Amino acid sequence: NLSTLHAVPHLEELNIGHSIISRSIETGLTKAVKEMLRLMKGYRGG
Repeated sequence: NLSTLHAVPHLEELNIGHSIISRSIETGLTKAVKEMLRLMKGYRGG
């Protein structure tokens, strides 16, 4: 879903807490946070 959001200009925040916690059930919290940061890194909006 984040790849689609990269096309939206001027976003200032995302509510990603539920997504991170959901992912962490399968992967662990550290890995889930690192993955989300990696996915968000390319966004240049705001």
